[in-house]
Amino acid sequence: MIFTLTPNPSIDRSLTIPKIQFNSVLRSQKTRLDWGGKGFNVSRSLQQFGVDSMVIAWVGGGSGKMLADGLQSLGIQTDFVWVDNDTRTNTRIDEAEGDWYIKVNEPGPAITRGDIEQLYQKVEGYAKKDDIWVLSGSLPPDVPSEFYADLIHLFKSRGARVYLDTSGAPLRYGCQAEPYLVKPNASEAGSIVGFEVADQEDAKRAALPFLRMGIDYLALTMGSMGLLYATQKEMIHAKPPKINVKNESGAGDSLLAALIYGQTKGWEPVEIARWAVATGAAAAETEGVSEFDIRRIKEILPEVESQIINVM
Repeated sequence: MIFTLTPNPSIDRSLTIPKIQFNSVLRSQKTRLDWGGKGFNVSRSLQQFGVDSMVIAWVGGGSGKMLADGLQSLGIQTDFVWVDNDTRTNTRIDEAEGDWYIKVNEPGPAITRGDIEQLYQKVEGYAKKDDIWVLSGSLPPDVPSEFYADLIHLFKSRGARVYLDTSGAPLRYGCQAEPYLVKPNASEAGSIVGFEVADQEDAKRAALPFLRMGIDYLALTMGSMGLLYATQKEMIHAKPPKINVKNESGAGDSLLAALIYGQTKGWEPVEIARWAVATGAAAAETEGVSEFDIRRIKEILPEVESQIINVM
């Protein structure tokens, strides 16, 4: 079974306006709501691959009810811990003609010690051998930075595999707990290794400290420069073709779902990296969050450049 844990989910509100102007009343041409949260996006992407998963999260208030109803309408299994405060709303404003956008993420609801204990008991009841746990996104206020690390230790003790996608202190502590796979972007990886990850050579150099921590796989995403997929034996760089980006939100989560899908199918690392990059590109071409057409992935796949850049 695959579980996705999203401690800080959101309602993602997207607005399109003619032009961004400050100190002015702006009128939206188009409005869209998506059920947001990195783990949710992974589950939605897995569902498009025909793979079921269970979503676990803290949710609350009217926005939490909207989120729960939205995921239920998509046919995604959920098991939530309900909290007193509202689930956050994240807002993105895009220009209809142009590349400028404004994105504002709320911090999320306050989580009590009791809420933390309730969620921990819930996941402890599910945790068992050979399951996959995806721990994704930021932590709400008042949740300790060691939260993910504690869960990684729990799941590993039960024989489960843990995939980690977060940033800042939760990433640093999480890496020390040696998850199965970590998926940082270039900025997040740089914060761990202490230097800027600006190109393929930087990515290759940054991968080694992660692998030396005892992490089995590193998926270092670099936007249009692609993905460095590093194992304990080899590193693979996969680069997407140039695409018409409509919404990159959630594309990295779709990429992570594709990595999980390929690994569970037993594909070779090069195949996995290429499929993941094609999936992320296909998702970025759509207006929705973590939406894609598998036929489009297969169209992009032959255009993905890949090479083994180091055999360890």
